[in-house]
Amino acid sequence: MESSGKMRGLIEKGLLVLLLALTGWAAYVQFSSQAARALSAGEDRTLYIAILTQPAMLFSYNPASEKTVLTTIKRRKTPKDPSENAAHFFSAAGVEPEQIRYYIPRTLKRDDFWEQFKQTLSDWRFNPWLAAKSAWEYFSAYHDKRTNLNLAEFLLYAMQLSRMEVTDFTVRNAGEKAPAKTTAKNTVPRDHIAEPVEDRAPLAVEDRPLLVEVLNGGGKKGAALELTQFLRDQSQKGLLQVDVLQYDNYPGPTQPKTRIVDYTGRLAQIKQLSTAIGINVEIESEKQGTAICDVRLIIGEDFKQPL
Repeated sequence: MESSGKMRGLIEKGLLVLLLALTGWAAYVQFSSQAARALSAGEDRTLYIAILTQPAMLFSYNPASEKTVLTTIKRRKTPKDPSENAAHFFSAAGVEPEQIRYYIPRTLKRDDFWEQFKQTLSDWRFNPWLAAKSAWEYFSAYHDKRTNLNLAEFLLYAMQLSRMEVTDFTVRNAGEKAPAKTTAKNTVPRDHIAEPVEDRAPLAVEDRPLLVEVLNGGGKKGAALELTQFLRDQSQKGLLQVDVLQYDNYPGPTQPKTRIVDYTGRLAQIKQLSTAIGINVEIESEKQGTAICDVRLIIGEDFKQPL
């Protein structure tokens, strides 16, 4: 009996050592990816994830600056194989094949997926079920081979997202610019890949007020003037560093949702502005050399005037 008890103890210890060894090996495998190391160490480098919706989207993220750019890639033809589909988005950015990460959501329509993503990012703190649902969706996608993100990468990305708001995302459209003759088939030209946005005029460097244009696209009479008066009042009190150059009606159709369009990359100030007026939307980035303002606020039907 005593010898059998010792043998059982040795077996239990052996199994424990084996379990610890397997756990350590699994952790090493998970965190051996360059993306996992960059995320855990906060490295200053660009990470990419292709979301294979229709049209597809490309997220680029810098763990050091915590800046995220979403680029819509409009291609008429894409390979059927998911890994090849993701690869042709990354080839122009010079990303090694083993660094390519992709995800195929259940919702393939780009606008539907993006709205669901923003809703989850905004509401998960008040509804923890949304976080659990996202985790279940990851495991389901991994099982169905709709993603090649490993568990460590998913958890690290989830930790980064837990600290972010919708206003931390800058959106760009790559368009359908024809590739040059030297560009390989099924690749995206290099200038189609959006690098993470840096604050080109951060507050610490440039102290001039943020130049703002307010346009009323929501249909409510006097909305642009009312918001302009609020912003100028906040500026006079020293609560916001803004200068409203002009306000007017939006020269297009009625806008159902409020939009923020950035022209000069002063993201830190734009986020302060959006927080002050209660707007939690992504920042649309556009290059317009003739723009007279840093940012354009387009009031939509959903806008509520700040108190």
